This record gives sequence, C-alpha cells and structure tokens, in this order.
Amino acid sequence: MEQKQSVKTGLFLFGIAILIAGLWYWTKPEKATEINSEIILFYGRECPHCRDVDKFLEENRIAEKVKFDRLEVFHNQANGEILAEKARKCGIENEKEIGVPFLYDIQKNQCFTGTPEIEDFFAEKTQLR
Repeated sequence: MEQKQSVKTGLFLFGIAILIAGLWYWTKPEKATEINSEIILFYGRECPHCRDVDKFLEENRIAEKVKFDRLEVFHNQANGEILAEKARKCGIENEKEIGVPFLYDIQKNQCFTGTPEIEDFFAEKTQLR
C-alpha cells in the first residue's frame, strides 16, 4: 500500500514540475528584435494596413533594393517599447497616437505612419516614383 502511495506522490510531483516548467517557458518575455539597419518598419501580424505595405514591398521587391529591419509589435512587448521610443523622437508622446504600420528612419530621425507615407518612402528610396 505504501509503495502505491509513493508512486502516486512521485507522479504528482513530476506532473507539478512539468507544469511549472511549461508555465516558465510560455510566459518568459520575448526579446527585442536586433536592429541592423538605418530603417525600421514596425508592424503587427494581424494589421490589415501592414499587409497592404507587405504586398507593396513584395510586388516591388523592395527588400532587394533597400536594407531595413521589420519589428513585430503586437506580440513582442520589447519591440513595442522600441516603437514608443522612436515615436517620442518624432514628437509623438501619447502612446495612444502610435499605430502601425510605422517606419522610422534612424539616419534622418524621421517617422512615417500609415500605408501611403510608407509606400511613398520606399518608392522614393528605390526611385519607383
């Protein structure tokens, strides 16, 4: 009888250990995406306007012509903090006024918001327009 109780206790403790390890793994914060260029495009996975920008970038093969980093902000809090920091550099203090798509040009310290502005930025960079 004691052996059955020991097995049950051991299995219970093993289950608790697995649960704790799983919770730790799934709740650890994501790291910010490394920035390797002078241009940062902030986007959200579920953002329809961001998908419009993606379509423009793909159709015009912008990534082959212009080096830029893409940072997802809906599911990565660290990237969201970088977005807020860059927006403040452009005078946007209220975080409720920050949306995506959002582009930041580090070299010129300029922000571009919304599909038309971002498409125009890349079109000018690649001499499409």
